[in-house]
Amino acid sequence: MNVIILGSREPVPPIKGGAIEKLTWNLARFLVKTNHNVVLITTCENFNGGINRSVLEGVDIICISKPIPGARFYIKDMPYFSIKARKIIENLLIQEISKDETLVHSAYFYNLLAFQKFDKIPIIVTEFEHYPWIPEYQYHRPFARGAQLMRWELDSLIRVTLAQIILPIANAIVFVSKHQKESALKHVAFIKHKSVVIPNAVDTDVYKPMKLSKDKEKIAGNAELVLGFVGRLTPHKGLHILLKAIGRLEPSYRNKLRLFIVGPKAPGFRDEKRKQLDPYIQYIHFLLEKYDLRNVVEFSGQVKEEEMPYYYNIIDALVHPSFVEAFGLVLIEAMACKKPVIAFNIPPMNEIIINNVTGFLVDPSIENLTSVLTFIIDNSTVLKPLGEMARTIVERKYSWNVVINKYIELYKKVLELRG
Repeated sequence: MNVIILGSREPVPPIKGGAIEKLTWNLARFLVKTNHNVVLITTCENFNGGINRSVLEGVDIICISKPIPGARFYIKDMPYFSIKARKIIENLLIQEISKDETLVHSAYFYNLLAFQKFDKIPIIVTEFEHYPWIPEYQYHRPFARGAQLMRWELDSLIRVTLAQIILPIANAIVFVSKHQKESALKHVAFIKHKSVVIPNAVDTDVYKPMKLSKDKEKIAGNAELVLGFVGRLTPHKGLHILLKAIGRLEPSYRNKLRLFIVGPKAPGFRDEKRKQLDPYIQYIHFLLEKYDLRNVVEFSGQVKEEEMPYYYNIIDALVHPSFVEAFGLVLIEAMACKKPVIAFNIPPMNEIIINNVTGFLVDPSIENLTSVLTFIIDNSTVLKPLGEMARTIVERKYSWNVVINKYIELYKKVLELRG
C-alpha cells in the first residue's frame, strides 16, 4: 500500500513537541514499519524554494514550504501549500506511484483546499484539533479584550465554513475521541456516515519507565511528592486552577509538594507592539506570589521532544486540569511512563482515564482538586499501582503498535469501497 501523507504546518520529525507533528510523524514511521510505502509532504525550517526531498527512517519526505504561522494558516500560506501538494501528488501518480493501492491521508483538512474535483485516489482526513469544534476561547474571556474574542469567533466561523466545503471531498474522516466527533458533527452532520474514531497514540518504546531515582532526589529536594503539568500556558489548560488548589492546601501539605511545569510561556495574548507581558502569564505570577509558591513551582519552559520521557519519569503523577481537549496526548504519554493522571471528570479526559484505576477523575472545581491532592499526599503509596495499570492500558489501547493497525484497516476498507 502507498500512503501519501499531507503533513502538519510545523516541521517533522518534531523537535519541540506539538501533538499534531508527533502524531503525523509517528503515523508515517509506523506505516513504514508495517511494510507500507510512505511519502510525507510537509514543511521544513531549511526550505529554500522548489522541492527539498530526503529519506528518514524509510519515510520519503518532500518539503514544499517553510513552517506556516498560525495567523496566516488558511489565508495565505495554506492555499499555496495545498496547490503545490496537489501538483506533486499528480506528478507522483504519473511518474512514480501506481494509483492502485494508493491514497492520500491529510493531517489537516485545510491541506485539501485545492483538492476540489480530485478523484484520482481516495482521501482520508484525521482531525486532530479541538478547534473550531470546541471553542477554547470561552475560557479566555477574563484575559482577552473584546476585539480578540470577536476575532476568535470570526476565525471559528471561517474554519467551520471551510470544513463544510472541504470535508465532503474526503472518503473517511477520523476523529481522535468520541467527544471531538460529537462536537464536530454539530457543525458538519452530513459527514456522520464516513466518520470514525481512532484514538491518539504514543510510541511505547520511547515513552517508557526509566530509573531516575537519583535525578529525582536532586530535583525534588525535600519534597515528598512531585507533580507535573505539561501543556501550553493558556487559560483553557487550567494551570491557574491547579495553582489555586495547591495554594489552598495547609502549609504543612504544600511544603511536601513540588510542581514541574513543562510548556511554552507564549499562549497568544502578548501585545507584540507594546511588548507587554501576556495577561494570563501576569495572573500566573500573581498567584505564585499570593500563595507563596515560588519554592514549590518550577517552570521548565518548552523542552525538546527527546527530553519529554525524562520529565514524565521524574514526576509521581501528572495533573491535567484542562477544560478543552480533542484528546489529550500528554495523558497517554505520562501513562506510558507508568504515571497516573489527575484530570477533570469531563470528556474526553474521562474517555481515557479510569477513575481509581489509572488515575483520578475530579469534578471540575478548585475544592475537589485540593481534596485529591490532600489524599495523594497522605496516601502516596496508591500512585505506583495506578501507574502500573496506566502503562498496561496504554499498551493495550494507545500504543502505536496497536493503533497503526486501526489505520491500516481503515485504508483497506476505503480502497475496497473505491473498488
